[in-house]
Amino acid sequence: MAEKTLAGSARWACAYFFAINGLVHGSLMARIPALKMQAGLDEGTLGQALLCLGLGALTAFPLTGILQRWLGSRRIVIGGGLLLLFAFPLVGLAHQWLSFALAMYLIGLASGAMDVAVNTQSVEVERALRRPTLSLLHGMYSLGGLVGALGAAALVALSPVWHFLLLAVIALIFLLPGGKRLLPDEHMPARTHKGSGLRLPPMAVVGLGLMALCSFVSEGAIADWSALLLHDVKSASEGLSALGYAAFSATMVFGRLFGDRLRVRFQDHSLVRALGGLATLGMVVALLAPDAIISIIGFALAGLGLSIIVPILFSAAGNRPGIDPGVGVAAVATLGYGGLLMGPPLIGLLAQAVGLKLALLSIVALCAALCLRAGIVRRG
Repeated sequence: MAEKTLAGSARWACAYFFAINGLVHGSLMARIPALKMQAGLDEGTLGQALLCLGLGALTAFPLTGILQRWLGSRRIVIGGGLLLLFAFPLVGLAHQWLSFALAMYLIGLASGAMDVAVNTQSVEVERALRRPTLSLLHGMYSLGGLVGALGAAALVALSPVWHFLLLAVIALIFLLPGGKRLLPDEHMPARTHKGSGLRLPPMAVVGLGLMALCSFVSEGAIADWSALLLHDVKSASEGLSALGYAAFSATMVFGRLFGDRLRVRFQDHSLVRALGGLATLGMVVALLAPDAIISIIGFALAGLGLSIIVPILFSAAGNRPGIDPGVGVAAVATLGYGGLLMGPPLIGLLAQAVGLKLALLSIVALCAALCLRAGIVRRG
């Protein structure tokens, strides 16, 4: 009973850190036009600076998997959160490319470290509670992003630095109390020998990481290219074109907030197979429908299908017998977020050669792969 009480408190602490991560990213992306103007960037230099955000995260993922063996996930969650809230206002102070790019790299580094560590905590919370929780927790990240974007619209009169500083101070008030409610590292079982150095993850975890890559590439492609598909290929208005990603995001949030109930009733690999099939169907509808409205419905189906696949993959990686949870989570995060970073630009290059509609058919193949390879997923 005491273990479940401790895990229940840690669950809400994890929800806070997921939400903070989403809040920072949602606020940051919503203020990109103001930041671009303030730093005097064009589209090319802005793209390079945004790439630094992804590179910071990719640096953090494998290193965090190693550092957790010595420092524990709790310390890294708290330290990553503090660094994230310190770096957040620094972006608003940037008035030239170098300082902007460095601040973005720092945010990516802090966010990536906190992401791996809080997912490791969440896997242990699931184990202690003996019921799924990761889907809801990932939903809190999505809700944080939504609140950040809406808050940016409400605080648009403030300069970015004051906007970001205000949010950082508010978030900081709850960070240390939330950190104290995370599972103590001595409470979390060590299931592997604390070796040293960077090691290649086992093939079972690589398989899960490749599935995460398929899911993240699909998500990133829809985020970056759905509006253009609706506008240029389906001849939708600019306002209607924006609804494609809005529908996708809404069903993804809905699926994540309620997906743990499905995980209680059905096995994870069965859910991945069914939801991968739903995502495949949604993308086929979105691409082949003659009408933009029907395409938007297709994107909504794809969002529902992809919604809880990544949380399931993180859970499976953290529960593999004989594999340190932090290492498993870090490996899946590295491959998955690497796909999110590199996938959409590659879709753009492919679209230059064969057209956007045909290029996005590759997403149908990736969603189908999730369905066909669902047997890789087994709950430990």
